[in-house]
Amino acid sequence: MRLNAGHKLLGVVFICLLVAGVYFTYAIFTKKWAEYDEVTLETSTIGLQLPMRADVKIRGVIVGEVLDFEPTAEGAEVTLGIYPSQVQTIPANVTGAIVPKTLFGEKYVALEIPPDEGPDPEPIEAGATIERTAVSTEVEKVLSDLYPLLETVQPADINMTLNALATALEGRGDEIGENLETVDSYLRRLNPQLPQLIEDLRLTAQVSDTYAAVMPQIADILDDTVTTTGTLEGREAELNALFDDVAAFSDTARGFLEENGDNLIRLSDVSQQQLRVFAKYAPEFSCLTKGIVNAGKLQAEAFRGFMLHIVLETLPNQPRPYGPNDKPHFGEDRGPNCLHLPNPPWSQDNPVRHQPDMNDGVDEPTGKGTSRVVPNQFFRTNAGTAEETDLLRSLLGPVLGVSADDVPDLGLLLVGPMARGAEVSLR
Repeated sequence: MRLNAGHKLLGVVFICLLVAGVYFTYAIFTKKWAEYDEVTLETSTIGLQLPMRADVKIRGVIVGEVLDFEPTAEGAEVTLGIYPSQVQTIPANVTGAIVPKTLFGEKYVALEIPPDEGPDPEPIEAGATIERTAVSTEVEKVLSDLYPLLETVQPADINMTLNALATALEGRGDEIGENLETVDSYLRRLNPQLPQLIEDLRLTAQVSDTYAAVMPQIADILDDTVTTTGTLEGREAELNALFDDVAAFSDTARGFLEENGDNLIRLSDVSQQQLRVFAKYAPEFSCLTKGIVNAGKLQAEAFRGFMLHIVLETLPNQPRPYGPNDKPHFGEDRGPNCLHLPNPPWSQDNPVRHQPDMNDGVDEPTGKGTSRVVPNQFFRTNAGTAEETDLLRSLLGPVLGVSADDVPDLGLLLVGPMARGAEVSLR
């Protein structure tokens, strides 16, 4: 039977249709014409059993497939093909995890939304990169790590241990159950305290960091303490003497306080008014003390060569006597005032010519020149009399260290005018 050209052509067309059908079947099965929005998943390792065309899921729903793998210096990059219709359901802040479907089954890529951040309002875009990836522990790795342990532990020893454990637990189910219930009650009470326990551990870490930062200083302190202890040990006798003196002083102070405690309390009571006055005039203490220090230079000049150098000037006219209206009293209440202290401008050439008008009981001039002295009950009308001389001798005797009869007349001459309010100039 001879085939003509038409039959040959039909045979070629049939073969072409057959090949085209097989190719179309393969292309449809492998999804060659499927459209994807590609994103990149970065991971340190892709593990085992992650095949091409593995599922990509989010919340358990398949949203794409694994298209390709590419190793990198940090691990690997997995190209994910996301169905265009599912792109809007995937937030931009998703993370990836490569997990197995079953214990020994193939893996797939699970896209996860961060629980602490929530889904991003913007969807993921084509060409985006998912940086953070978690990879589940491989069963092969677990078995590989477990195998050396099983080789080390002998089966006979394991059998003996299990038999001993079974014998120990036999007939004690009720006690074990009660113990488990007790542990459960403890855990129930402990669980609410776990946040506080975690916070305490966090604060403990901060305290530990603080101690670690100051540890060099603590070491220096301990080193100095050792040195100090050695010094004290070498001076034990002096320390004992010091403690004995302190104990003796304490005994003396206790006796003093026991005898004078009431007096000290009374002193504090009666000193309140004086302290109020001191507090009121405290601002002028500084200029007063400085003035006293400056006056020391003039006093040193007056007593140079261990001799008193003065210029005695008598008044040209006798001052008027004090009268009944010159009754002395203290009526000043001006408050602190330094006047010209600590450096008064007065001198022998520039004496004080006008004293402040003090409220001292003297209401009119007494004729005593520049010195307005408060009237004195001893020197009102007996100036230059024997009574005045006897009084001055009784006052100067104890000061000079002699009896009243041995007081020199020069002392009476110098002190008498000052006591009566006259001027005595020092040069």
